[in-house]
Amino acid sequence: GDNFCGRISGRVVEAFLAKLNLLGASPRFAEGSGITWADAADAGAKVLDHIGGVEGMDPTGWTWYCNVTDINNITSTSLPAEVLWMSERSKSNSLETDNYPPSIYGKGKVNPTQNFVDAFPMANGYPISVEAGGYDAANPYTDRDPRLTAYVVYNGMKMGLSNATITTAADGTNNDALNKLNGSSTRTGYYLRKLLRTDISLDPNGTTEEYHYTPRIRYTEMFLLYAEAANEAWGPTGTGSHSYSAYDVVKALRARAGVGVENGDAYLESIKGDKDKMRELIRNERRIELSFEGHRFWDLRRWKAEVNTTATGMRIEGNIFNIFDVETRNYKDYMSYGPIPYSEVLKFSELQQNTGW
Repeated sequence: GDNFCGRISGRVVEAFLAKLNLLGASPRFAEGSGITWADAADAGAKVLDHIGGVEGMDPTGWTWYCNVTDINNITSTSLPAEVLWMSERSKSNSLETDNYPPSIYGKGKVNPTQNFVDAFPMANGYPISVEAGGYDAANPYTDRDPRLTAYVVYNGMKMGLSNATITTAADGTNNDALNKLNGSSTRTGYYLRKLLRTDISLDPNGTTEEYHYTPRIRYTEMFLLYAEAANEAWGPTGTGSHSYSAYDVVKALRARAGVGVENGDAYLESIKGDKDKMRELIRNERRIELSFEGHRFWDLRRWKAEVNTTATGMRIEGNIFNIFDVETRNYKDYMSYGPIPYSEVLKFSELQQNTGW
């Protein structure tokens, strides 16, 4: 009801406990936490069993930010099937103002990298690095995972109420072009599509707003949490005391986005007996599904993964595609752990600051 709208419920607490268990079981923290991967998987399953496990997965959960009917039907007692906990819904156009390309009156602030674009597999499910997938470097956006078009604006895509063609190529003629205008033109050859409502107009002659909300916890996050932990605890097809495996979750997540549906997800089938390759795939699925929602940097740190990878972009001139370096990263080893706020250290003399800060 209205009096409890947005407040924490028992199910939200269970989800937070699952997130804490995942963190504790991760390589960065496992030695001191005493939490196992099985603990994390069990905690995730406790949340997912409320919706019937994999069978309860929202088929449109991967486009939660632009599912207009779901968004319009939100009430104090009715949430989208994808959402476990969310902020209040409100009308705005601030995300669009910040991130639309300049040609449709946006500031183009968030520019996805080529590294991120390369994470999307082919529509048949194979990574672009695997020859069987049929990736063509001269036509890099052809026959790709449908989530690429849903999450990233690349050269030649249409966007906005006017269905305008966005040309990000370096030889483009307007301010959408690569590095055309300092501060608003793309630095990477891409603009953000995820999180945005493309039924909003920013035209000064007729600016509009639409409803938005922030999902604090999505069920997709819980599914990926379970898949990661279950794979580590019991292998790709193991289930522990539950009725579904990491493989079952990943297959369902990819299928709902239209990945691998024509060939039975042959790539997934080829690795379902390999824990290491399944780990790599689950981490990649997490990168895609939870992109731009504040997870990636923290995931890399808890995995003890490389955080200094150079951010790259795509330069297109005369229909020739060339990857180039955009920004180097320089994180030190001690930055794997954040600093304790100085105000907290002052309160308790036995609380020692983390090394390096």
